[in-house]
Amino acid sequence: MLLTIIVVLAVLYFIATLYLSGPDLSMYDTPAAEVFESHDADEEATKGFLSTIREVRQSVKDGKSLKKGMRTIRKFADELSDDLETDTLFHEVNANGVRCEWAVREGSNHQKRILFLHGGAFLFGSPKGHRKFCDKLAKLTNGVVLSVDYRMLPEHKRGASIEDSQQAYRWILKNGPEGPSEVEKLVVAGDSAGGNLALMLSAWSKQGADKKPDAVVAFSPSTDMTLSSPTIVKHRRSDKILGEGLGLLSKIPSPIRAWIGLASMRINPANPLASPLFQDLSNLAPTLIHASTNEMLLGEANRYVNKARVSGSNIKFQIWKNQIHDWHLFNMGQGSAEEAWSEVNIFLKDTLQATT
Repeated sequence: MLLTIIVVLAVLYFIATLYLSGPDLSMYDTPAAEVFESHDADEEATKGFLSTIREVRQSVKDGKSLKKGMRTIRKFADELSDDLETDTLFHEVNANGVRCEWAVREGSNHQKRILFLHGGAFLFGSPKGHRKFCDKLAKLTNGVVLSVDYRMLPEHKRGASIEDSQQAYRWILKNGPEGPSEVEKLVVAGDSAGGNLALMLSAWSKQGADKKPDAVVAFSPSTDMTLSSPTIVKHRRSDKILGEGLGLLSKIPSPIRAWIGLASMRINPANPLASPLFQDLSNLAPTLIHASTNEMLLGEANRYVNKARVSGSNIKFQIWKNQIHDWHLFNMGQGSAEEAWSEVNIFLKDTLQATT
């Protein structure tokens, strides 16, 4: 009996190591970014947001129910943009069977389109909660933004978010806010989990769609669902947003973590469509990636950049010191968030003009 248990454990270990963990990409750990200093205004903005986060987490704990906790978190995420004051108009649309939301400003160019994928750990988040992102992108580009309401965990497999993103991508190539029309310029953007989907689409589109994006922007993206980069452990305490949840996973031995990933996502964590780091990163569209020195996801973003550059792709990587994960949204309008958005503006203007 004991021998059988040992054999089973050994088989599970080798499957996790050889099949579920992906290749060793530690060769791409060399720093590769342009680094920006933090701003005086950041501390107060971050302090305020973290105070709100603590209240939400306490409410989840008080609920003493996983189901109630998920409802609380999703409600909070859906209300992130409730204080947005804008003349941008938002309306829902069905994109190849996928629920999406257009963000359209008066006088915008409907042939210049942005496909946006929201963050939220593939568990929460929505176009409604990320309207601030879409409003900002619409203003910077004078284009129209299609925000994807992709299916999420745990109700759906992780693969559902991939499929929905791909369907929305195919649809936006042929459709604008007023009906069928060809796209002229296409930007794909996303934050956190949405950054993962944006980078996935960038490589997938080379064979999976009629056209690559003209530009890609990923804010604090996840690129490696195997969680193998060194900052997953090293930045566990400095990451005040992801450290509490993702930090728990980082303490689990990697073979066990791999099986947990497979069971919870119902897809191999090392599948290149789930982990864009493992895709073919040659011949990508010009790409801008932002991350913070404090983030647990910094290392995998760095690996993605270095691998893509070695593969010959044009990747711009910028890091801000001492920011919370996804500070572009959470601290929008303040110090480093505004500077980061200014860099996004420069990148998009230069890139879209260059691809004319």
